[in-house]
Amino acid sequence: MSKTPVSILQEMMVKQGMIPDYELIHDGGGRHVNTFTYRVMCDGLSATGTGRCKKDAKHEAAKAMLTEIAAHRNYPQLPAATTPTMSPSKSPFHSAPPPPKIPANVPFFNAVGELQELCADNQLQEPEYILIRDIGPPHARIFTIRCKVSSFEEDGIATTKKQAKHDAAKRMVDRIKCLVNNSNDFHKEKSEEDSSNSSITTIDTELMNKNAEERYRALAKTTRKINLGIKLAEYHIKWRDSLEEDKRNKILEQLESIFPNEFFGNEFITNESITEKISELASVLSEIDVTIKTKDIITERHYFMKAIELNTCPFLMQIGMGRNDVEASWKALSQVIKSLKLLLL
Repeated sequence: MSKTPVSILQEMMVKQGMIPDYELIHDGGGRHVNTFTYRVMCDGLSATGTGRCKKDAKHEAAKAMLTEIAAHRNYPQLPAATTPTMSPSKSPFHSAPPPPKIPANVPFFNAVGELQELCADNQLQEPEYILIRDIGPPHARIFTIRCKVSSFEEDGIATTKKQAKHDAAKRMVDRIKCLVNNSNDFHKEKSEEDSSNSSITTIDTELMNKNAEERYRALAKTTRKINLGIKLAEYHIKWRDSLEEDKRNKILEQLESIFPNEFFGNEFITNESITEKISELASVLSEIDVTIKTKDIITERHYFMKAIELNTCPFLMQIGMGRNDVEASWKALSQVIKSLKLLLL
């Protein structure tokens, strides 16, 4: 394996009783522009190098210094940095060539963040990154990371896990954008075709299509997938805002009608009345595709615990505790109703 510019410069200076002095003069440049710059000084000369990581920047600085020394001392021209002398490969780990490095002057593109937003905008699952291959010696590892979104898969290869993840995300972004653009073009062509045939479309047919679409939406009961890439404290706020205001107000009115405040002050609740109220609550919440589950919680002492769970985003669960099953269920139900009223306001 050929020597690196840093090791060549080190050996050259050690023979003369000196050591190269490296100084990091530009560190990263921010979260989205990862460029580093090193300055190296030795034998009265100075040179700088820039790279995507500190290692690359240091090598570039050493290359520049070697070129500077060669010019200063009239040495023969050094080989070009892009065509290093490669020794024959004797290890199966070198069968996969490393990917080309991104030039330092190319603007950084945060593909991981772009993919996250793209999935959220198109109601796709969160991207999943899997390390599927790790080959090469310790000082020259090559990583392959696979990005999975729904049934799509794209692989990224690089000398670091971070860069491999970025490469896979960039490939996935390009693929999804291509599919979205093709879909938009199809709908545009379909719309133009429909408009061209509007002269033969009757009012009765348009009315039938409209009624069919409304009926389909009522039967499908599809809900918009909420992006969970937000703070935990904002989850239920996001769920509340995803509901239409008229629908929220209607649900609040029904809750107040079925479960007035004085209902929770009634101490003579029976098991039958609780079952009836839970059934009424389930009927009200079915309009926003929320279901109810009741669970018994096993306890070791002489009291009962009951849990009522709603499949909101995320799930809302309230637990009631009492001297018997009815009292525990009543307290859990009252807590659920109070929480719902607060969330929908």
